[in-house]
Amino acid sequence: MNEEQQASFQQAKELLAKEQWQPASEVLEGLVNDVDSPVVGRLTIIALYHAKQYTRACSYLFEYLDLMVEELADAQIAVDIFVQNELFILARQVVNSLPEWRAQLMPLIEAGEQRTESKYQETMQTRLRDFYHLGDYPLPEQQSRLQAAFKLPLAEFLTGAKFLLRDPFTHPLVKSSLVELLCKLRVDEQVTYYWLDKKEYPVVPTALVPLKDHPLVIAGKREINHQIGDQNPQTAQAAVQEFQLQVMFLYPRLETVITDVDVWVDLLIARLEGQKISVPTRVSEWQERLATMIDELIEKH
Repeated sequence: MNEEQQASFQQAKELLAKEQWQPASEVLEGLVNDVDSPVVGRLTIIALYHAKQYTRACSYLFEYLDLMVEELADAQIAVDIFVQNELFILARQVVNSLPEWRAQLMPLIEAGEQRTESKYQETMQTRLRDFYHLGDYPLPEQQSRLQAAFKLPLAEFLTGAKFLLRDPFTHPLVKSSLVELLCKLRVDEQVTYYWLDKKEYPVVPTALVPLKDHPLVIAGKREINHQIGDQNPQTAQAAVQEFQLQVMFLYPRLETVITDVDVWVDLLIARLEGQKISVPTRVSEWQERLATMIDELIEKH
């Protein structure tokens, strides 16, 4: 911080000490976009929260969420900001990532859901109806409607998700996002999803692992960087990006398609380097199919 910024920060701290939340938040918002400081980011969120500026607090919370879940008091503020913005699904994701504080934090969400359901029944029904009809639209609108559905209480969100997972018109990427969301929400009842092979499969979301933590995904990215990361970083970056899209399309049935991650990566790199596969294999056929889906995705968006 330069001298002027340090003076502003000191002024903000003095205002916070006096619990003058609104003027403190104004000073901190003047700083937070100019100063790369987690401390300023955290204090901005806290000041805005106490000033009941929940929408503005939420906009900064997305950036500093990791910082706001290091202590219980901050986590309570973070969760309540999501609840005040009716982002119940995001709030539940956060709480489920903090099992040690679940008992203290989950009641905040449940109370918020009950308040919203009793006060805004018509709004809830409209949100659920919009969610149900997600499959009628192209991918960007489907993704937008999925985001809007984060304002549904868990019971209604789950009702809509179960329907959409079986809908052939729900985009595969939206389906995989939904399944991963249900995993993060620790849904422990069986759901059924319609997959790429046009068959239905049952799954219990709590038995799954989120994509970023999936051993196969970690191993695949590691193998790509091991093979070509040093000698051809551009191809390695392209391969990692394509691999990430591949597993997003395949989730949650990664293991049924990628049975040998080294072979899968070998073929992915060979294809990106322009090598022809003389004898088609199950792996090459799957990769060609996924490549077509990814090309269509890029062309349209």
